[in-house]
Amino acid sequence: MADEKVLNESELEKAVGGYNGVVVIGKIVVMTKGLNIRLTPSTGATLVGQTNSPDQHSVYEITQNEGYIWYRIGTNKWVASEGTWVRFVQAI
Repeated sequence: MADEKVLNESELEKAVGGYNGVVVIGKIVVMTKGLNIRLTPSTGATLVGQTNSPDQHSVYEITQNEGYIWYRIGTNKWVASEGTWVRFVQAI
């Protein structure tokens, strides 16, 4: 989309709740230990960190790839779930 804006991490933090066109669509609660955070929604993507239970993250986008549901939790930060690794809570 032409009117989408890619934000860096600090801009995303300021954007929580819809500021600058970025909308938080929900949050995840991590339900496992050592959940990988990847650069893109792919198991072959570069590993950029890990998160552990009971961490919580805002969710900006959801997609499916390689049999997983992927949640974008920041700029170039994606986590996968096969159904039990995270619990998604939709924003109201």
